Amino acid sequence: MALYEYKCADCESKFDLMRSMSSADEPAECPECGGAESRRMISSFASVTPGASALSTNPVMESRIASGGGRGGGCCGGGCCG
Repeated sequence: MALYEYKCADCESKFDLMRSMSSADEPAECPECGGAESRRMISSFASVTPGASALSTNPVMESRIASGGGRGGGCCGGGCCG
């Protein structure tokens, strides 16, 4: 099951439904007006990953980079080495 976003063709309202992937593209009944001509929308989402700007302002990442980041020194950087 996955969460899908739909838009009603009759009243233009947007709503979410939890559906199986096999029924994701089937029309969905609008909870606002009861219309059956809703279509699935392509949803956007945000993802946060450390990029160049995050590395330059994060003291933990700066110390890992300065110490080799756990590469080449035989240490994984996970706190298991004494």
